[in-house]
Amino acid sequence: MIRPPPTPLLIWTLASAVLLLGSIDLGAWWPSPAPIAPEIRDGAILVVDRQALAGVDLALIHKEIVSDWVVAKGGIKELHWEHLHREAGRDPNLGALLDRMGVLIDADPVLNAEELLGLIQAWNTYLEKAGEPWRLSGEVALGAEGGTLRLKSYRVLSEDGEVQVGQISFPASVRRRVDNTTQVDAWLGHVHSHEEGVVLLLDRLSSFALDRVWPMLDPALGEVLDPLQQTFAPAVRAEVARALTPEQLDALVATAEDRMWLIRAAESVHARHRCGSQFLVSRVPWDGLSPRDLATLQLHAARGDDEPCPDVTQREALVFATRSHHLRRQPGVAGALERLISWVAQAVAIHEARHAADVASGARRGLSCLGCPDEITHVGVLEGSAYLASFAHPDSAALSLFQACGLDGSLVPERAAMVSFLAERLVPEGCSGSPDLELAQRARALELEIFRRSEEIRIVRFPDALPVTPERDAP
Repeated sequence: MIRPPPTPLLIWTLASAVLLLGSIDLGAWWPSPAPIAPEIRDGAILVVDRQALAGVDLALIHKEIVSDWVVAKGGIKELHWEHLHREAGRDPNLGALLDRMGVLIDADPVLNAEELLGLIQAWNTYLEKAGEPWRLSGEVALGAEGGTLRLKSYRVLSEDGEVQVGQISFPASVRRRVDNTTQVDAWLGHVHSHEEGVVLLLDRLSSFALDRVWPMLDPALGEVLDPLQQTFAPAVRAEVARALTPEQLDALVATAEDRMWLIRAAESVHARHRCGSQFLVSRVPWDGLSPRDLATLQLHAARGDDEPCPDVTQREALVFATRSHHLRRQPGVAGALERLISWVAQAVAIHEARHAADVASGARRGLSCLGCPDEITHVGVLEGSAYLASFAHPDSAALSLFQACGLDGSLVPERAAMVSFLAERLVPEGCSGSPDLELAQRARALELEIFRRSEEIRIVRFPDALPVTPERDAP
């Protein structure tokens, strides 16, 4: 998809300041107080009014109206809030939740952040009780104009997953972003409470699987990959070969080079933002660019080579065209990618399930890390617990370590410091070394050493494939 570039936003969350750009992590969980929210049960406190809810266009609310309100400013923002309240208020319960949100937003979003997040939780619980697949998430952004509540919208694609940690099971759901704002999900998954369980964010999972893992599957690419991919590629390929059928693996090996060069071409275009170009390839679909987008690229390339800072060069346009054409002619790629995304998602679910188990056991109030460096913070220890559990899983140990070693220490220093400490204990040369077949076994031993426990984490139920595009989502 080709469109003007988004404006980066510095978002301050309630728990910590995190720049929500460029970071990919297997999960996010912050040790913060549980939000205040009314309990919702069928027949108690907030009664699900199915007749009233049937008159609400929930798809319109979550896909469009919420987005319009988030991006608007001044008096226009108030108009969009009224539109949101008018549509949602067809159900008195949703209207009441928005009434209270409006009061708190007008008063002070920062001071009332805990209750605002609780109201969002109540909104989600109400829709869940009603069997509706729409959800919101929220955070309070602190900017030059003060505090602002920012909302993101999701559609639940699957919520019958189950992950077991020892003898305790946690639900696992998969969600796809449906709003059209430029807000970025910083994580691949998260846990807010052990009751809600594991939440997996499909858009981030798909990007990681397609842009980072897929190119590693072709052994012929070798030194063309970046250093971290080169180091981990043999171990990750071995794990993927066990997770996919031979036919699926062959389809991805045959097209891995296409994906890599498509991503490289997009990065080349974006690199010229430094010299003043504003042209943006915002997203490279799994099967390459559409004929319409390719025509747009060619138009810009035709008048660009003589310019000092062209939008698109002729060479970049040619790469986009030839690689997209080859991808579209290869059979079986979509199904293979959907299996790959599911496998990556299961690795994330393992990480998040360890978080859920730590929350359920009260570990968020204090988790001992024997032998850990003094500079490792409490947040680092909690993340280390989840990372080490994912490194100890034999189906995806190398994948999990590859993802963790790719963390940007300037954005998430606490996590990166813990990963560096663990990697140096597990692999010669740490993240610069190549993991071997004994990685999971060593990780289990290290769990016992520093956390005094190593519980088996098992995927009980999970979709075998996850849709690679919204067009392939189940109705």
